[in-house]
Amino acid sequence: MNYKPRLTLLAAGTLLAFSAGASNLITNPDFASNLDGWTVSEGDGTATLDNSTGSPAAPSIHLVAGATMPNMSVESSCIQIDDTTNVDLYMNINGTSGFAIGGINAFSDTACTDGISAINSESYPATQTWETYSMSDVPLPPGTQSVKVLLTASMGSSTSQGDANFDHIAFGPTGTATASVNVNQEGLTGTWYNPMTSGQGMQFQFSPDNGNPSEGTLFGAWFTYDIVAGPTNSQRWYSIEGALTGNATSAPVTIYQNTGGNFDSGPVTSAVAVGTGMLLFETCQNGSFIYSLDDGRSGNIPLQRLLPNVDCVDSGTPTNPESDFGLSGTWYNQATSGQGMLIEVNPLDGEAFLGWYTYAADGQTSGAAGQRWFSAQSPYTVGTTTIALTIYQSTGGAFDSSGGTVRTDAVGTATLTYTSCSTATFAYTFTSGDLDGRSGTIPLSRLGATPESCSFHNSQ
Repeated sequence: MNYKPRLTLLAAGTLLAFSAGASNLITNPDFASNLDGWTVSEGDGTATLDNSTGSPAAPSIHLVAGATMPNMSVESSCIQIDDTTNVDLYMNINGTSGFAIGGINAFSDTACTDGISAINSESYPATQTWETYSMSDVPLPPGTQSVKVLLTASMGSSTSQGDANFDHIAFGPTGTATASVNVNQEGLTGTWYNPMTSGQGMQFQFSPDNGNPSEGTLFGAWFTYDIVAGPTNSQRWYSIEGALTGNATSAPVTIYQNTGGNFDSGPVTSAVAVGTGMLLFETCQNGSFIYSLDDGRSGNIPLQRLLPNVDCVDSGTPTNPESDFGLSGTWYNQATSGQGMLIEVNPLDGEAFLGWYTYAADGQTSGAAGQRWFSAQSPYTVGTTTIALTIYQSTGGAFDSSGGTVRTDAVGTATLTYTSCSTATFAYTFTSGDLDGRSGTIPLSRLGATPESCSFHNSQ
């Protein structure tokens, strides 16, 4: 099957706002921006970016103690937090030799200049493998007004040099800066966005255990813009695909791009790999997408859930009870493979959100400039199988940036009708924009496995 997901943008100005659930206070926790936010605090060894390894994804920071001092340490930027708050510290460590240590340096002022004391973790011996360590519910010393997080590679003996990699550092008030959740669960399906770049975002379908036990698939779409803000033809979208295995806390993905299609018609287009990425979630409300495109663009996008969490769990075993949420997922017309929709039906607040990944009416010869995406959103009656939607088009944004001026306009209406857990129809009418006057009905089939949670209702 040639189809790769097409995702629509979160329409700026039309989306509901939800507060963040996680509070990782570390700047550059995954070292995606080189060593920004980290400075050497002790030692005559080396602190370098290591692009060959990391957890959940490369890069990581590599600390090696020097010949004359037993420790090599780096510290985070200053974090304002006071002694009324207990804190958690999580860190992924791969020790080559000696010991690895995490610490919290406390200060009596808000600028991290007047030190009080240090709180150190245990000395973790080298195991030559990535492991997650934590300090949980730690009370800060009386008088604390700010802290810095400390990472240290320490000599194990006179012949055992301190040598360790650190990655995915999470620090914050107890219960808010957690380690990554298991990504092999249906409840992470849905629509996600970065509040700092409203008007673009991502959609995912997580299908756990749809192959062998403890193995599943991830399919997603990324709706965004060209690197230069512009009109309609600056819209860009990508699809992503990866495997889910066991209790993994991250999902490596391949990033694809489809071009050469026409709106709601042939030809079928093929996905071309254009990069790689890593997807992970600190909680069921917050995550990160680390990407590296073949053209040199790279970054780390913080993600926040758009609609309420239905059945994701931060820990333990998800139950995935039957509900309308099981109608969510990736849908397409087999006759026009290479374009389609990602849909979230959320029964908790009675809201449906749809991303439509397609092309301009004559986009076949326009390359990436021929891509188009639309969003559609509306309240719906929980339990119904027919959902009336307003179609929006967003323009004017810039790729992974708050630059440009995003404008979102209502350009049509649509009716989404489910006929089973795996079939549906989408009837649309455009009343403005580039496709003004176009109308049609698209037969939809689900891409991938049908969620066990899908409950199909006969009410209309």
